[in-house]
Amino acid sequence: MDGTPFEVRVRSLREGWVERRESNFLSRSHDFDSQSRVLANIHRWASECIEDVGHVYGEALPISIDPLDDAAPFSITVGAVQRAAFELVDRGGAERSSWQVVARVATGGGEAGEAPEERRVRHWRRSQVEEILLSLLSAYERSLSREVSA
Repeated sequence: MDGTPFEVRVRSLREGWVERRESNFLSRSHDFDSQSRVLANIHRWASECIEDVGHVYGEALPISIDPLDDAAPFSITVGAVQRAAFELVDRGGAERSSWQVVARVATGGGEAGEAPEERRVRHWRRSQVEEILLSLLSAYERSLSREVSA
C-alpha cells in the first residue's frame, strides 16, 4: 500500500467516475456548448499537467498556457518552438453543425514551416492531454540534445 488514507482513495475514485461519465456524455454531443465544455475540461487538465511539470523541471523549463477565454482557442508552448493549439472546429455541413475539439501539435522537429500535426480525438480524456504534453516535452529534450551535440 502507498499509505494514502482510504477516504482520499475513495474520493479520488468517485471524482474520477463522475468526470468520466460527464466526459462520455459530452463526447456524444457535437453542439457548440457541449464541445465548449470539452475545451474547458482540456484547458483544466492541461493546466494541472503544467503544474506537475513545474514540480519536476522548476524554473528551468519555459512552459506556458494561454488563459481560457470562453470557447476561444488556446495554446500550450514548451521552449521556443514546441506548441499544441486546441480549438473548436465545425466539421458539419451546410445544413447541420457538428463541433469538435481539435489539437494541432507542432514539435519543431521537421523542416521550417512544417504544418502542425492535427489530432482529432473522439472522446477527450486527461490521458490524451498528458500524451500531447509528453510529446512536447520529448521534442524539447531532443532539441536540447541537438544543441549540445552541435
